[in-house]
Amino acid sequence: MLKQKGYIGGLVTLVAVALLVVFVWVNSVQGQADELIGVVNTQAVFTQYLAGPLFEARDQLQAEYDEKAADMNDEEAAKLFMEYQTKLEALEMEYSNNVVEAVEKVAKVKGLEVVLDASAVLQGGIDITEDVIAALQ
Repeated sequence: MLKQKGYIGGLVTLVAVALLVVFVWVNSVQGQADELIGVVNTQAVFTQYLAGPLFEARDQLQAEYDEKAADMNDEEAAKLFMEYQTKLEALEMEYSNNVVEAVEKVAKVKGLEVVLDASAVLQGGIDITEDVIAALQ
């Protein structure tokens, strides 16, 4: 439990530092034209592109695991769980890479130099969320 709290605290600190860097950087480039900065609502991308297939894969893997693990001892079941966890993580990585590639493609077509998560941008930038989702279809 203590190790998990340390991990979460470290993660929260890392996110806070990253957001601070982004805010400072965005403030430093205010003189640049908004046309060079794109924003993507990653929450919308997750909801519309990632969530369905990942939840479906998770549910399918869970059902397979439950069926196979029913007749296994704890050690075998733990090993099988790790195998299924690895499969799910590989699928998540594949979908995440697809999102990154779609963002890069849209940014190149639109001539954007920088693309940020919309949650880190208070004002300005070109919203390319719908273009990214369309590129993923």
